[in-house]
Amino acid sequence: MNTRKKLTVLTALLATSTLALSACGDDEPDSKGSDPTPEATTEATEASTDASTATTESTETGAATTGDETAPGTELAFGEPAVVPFSSGDATGTVQVTVTGITQGSPADLEPLNLGDKAKGFVPYYIMLDVKGVSGSADLSSYSINESIEGTLPDGSEAQNISIIGTYAPCDGESFPSGFSDGATFTTCVPYLAQESSEVSGARYAPNDGPYASFDGKPVVWKR
Repeated sequence: MNTRKKLTVLTALLATSTLALSACGDDEPDSKGSDPTPEATTEATEASTDASTATTESTETGAATTGDETAPGTELAFGEPAVVPFSSGDATGTVQVTVTGITQGSPADLEPLNLGDKAKGFVPYYIMLDVKGVSGSADLSSYSINESIEGTLPDGSEAQNISIIGTYAPCDGESFPSGFSDGATFTTCVPYLAQESSEVSGARYAPNDGPYASFDGKPVVWKR
């Protein structure tokens, strides 16, 4: 299981605020007929080579897909979409996720969270993403995809995650809205922290389990 560093904060929606550090976390032989002629074999080989070349070019441009889904390990630029499976609880669907950008906040943004010394030396960053329903979307209403989005540092490692329960004006995370359906869209924000000497420069789709997981899979990655 992937181990994630996490600051969990209860905000003003609750009577009191608390802080906790926690770990949690994706050829059959012919039975009839004669052998192919040399000409047919040559044509088949050339067609296979052309298909292989097309697949390689697609992977290099970050557009590789598995069926209708973006292949695990694909690297994208901000603004480029990925079509990925998403599941939470009993719900399963396919969605299009687009990281549109990452903005740097101010250390002062963290003051209302009462993190104390745990926030010393950290700067918040806000990952903005658009989510669009592709299939099975009606079942996803009220679930959140935010836990499947990781912020990354320049060396590719995960930044410090901060999970906020309640409202946080600089970066409010949204769940799949009620009545969500295929073709519908919404925007959400995922906050992460980096030391003042570094930055959150990228993001990735990395659910806890499955082929896109950070620990034993290959996330889809967005970079500037």
